[in-house]
Amino acid sequence: MLKASHIVIFLSISISAFAKEEPKQQSPSTLQFNYKMILKVDLKKRQQILKANGEEPTIFDKALTYMSGDIHAANVVDTVERKQGNLKITSVMSPTTVLSYAIGDKSYRRESLCELDKNGYRTYSYFEKRGDAIRATTLVDYKKMNADFFVGKKIERTEKINGDINDMLSVVYENLASIKKSKTLSINNSKSNKPISFDEAEVWDFTVNGKKYKARRYSKRINKADGATFDIWLDEETKIPLRYLIGLNENYGATMLFELESFKKLN
Repeated sequence: MLKASHIVIFLSISISAFAKEEPKQQSPSTLQFNYKMILKVDLKKRQQILKANGEEPTIFDKALTYMSGDIHAANVVDTVERKQGNLKITSVMSPTTVLSYAIGDKSYRRESLCELDKNGYRTYSYFEKRGDAIRATTLVDYKKMNADFFVGKKIERTEKINGDINDMLSVVYENLASIKKSKTLSINNSKSNKPISFDEAEVWDFTVNGKKYKARRYSKRINKADGATFDIWLDEETKIPLRYLIGLNENYGATMLFELESFKKLN
């Protein structure tokens, strides 16, 4: 899914037709979501993975030597802006506590740009940037049915696509809202596109800022070839994400839990 050396600390799906009518544009709005990210790292497993892949430890790997157990490793601010058939999602993850002391202000930034099509929102631009690392970007051209993958400003490669593309942010905020039992989406992580199937699961009780919610869990289907888990909990009424879990221990030596602390409407 994501390259091992990039997923340790920081985070690190074609759309099925679900209605006969074309999706309607939503009223312009900007929402801000604040999460805490709890990180659990299996340091020995992580070291084995790096050795097996012939990779050198990153600054984030070195920071792990200061940690043990479950760590409130970062605060995340996501901004979701809807305007005239377009969806823009920006995410900034800032390190806290020991992680901040170990690596300094090495924020993890992501941005998703989507357009409204007959099947719903589809991604045409997505990027990820970790600290001082070179930005990784994917640009999608639906006329040519191509996805261009950039490292910095240089095109690394071009791939053909056979349907709509979504990304690691849009899947949390938009693409699962219409799921009926199960849904397969082509998900972009700035470096590749990969089909991922989600199944509708049970309802959980949540409390955020004293308000109670009923949230449905949507779980990524796993198999022998891909055992990485990805769970998203959406409020049954508003479809806002209350929690999501990236369980990558077997493949990457880390598990990341994002828990919503607050959200507000900016306009």
